[in-house]
Amino acid sequence: MGRISVLRIRLFNHSEESFLSDLDDVGISHSRVHQFSTAPQASGIVEMISSLSNAMPWNSIAKVLIKWLEIRKSRKVIVTTEDGKVIHLEGYSANQVQKIITNAREVMVFDTKPDSGHDK
Repeated sequence: MGRISVLRIRLFNHSEESFLSDLDDVGISHSRVHQFSTAPQASGIVEMISSLSNAMPWNSIAKVLIKWLEIRKSRKVIVTTEDGKVIHLEGYSANQVQKIITNAREVMVFDTKPDSGHDK
């Protein structure tokens, strides 16, 4: 049996609807993570993509991230890797993004402007 892979995606500002819709459009399953704590937590909505390591759709996730970023300049994706490196995904190819996210501890997705409905 393979190892289970989990990718945590933290959605900020106006990114939730558009980004999750893009995941849904290509059939990538995701689920909301409910966090409970007595200590202050970073804001944002956390979604999780999980599957057996050899079945994780890394290439599809990378393509969704790149497509989502390219639609609007107000969008940003920041990856924190397992070793603590912080990488802004702007300007990377799908192959490069795929390699980066396979070692991600967390992916943060931001859109600072609300969706006007004309961007898709």
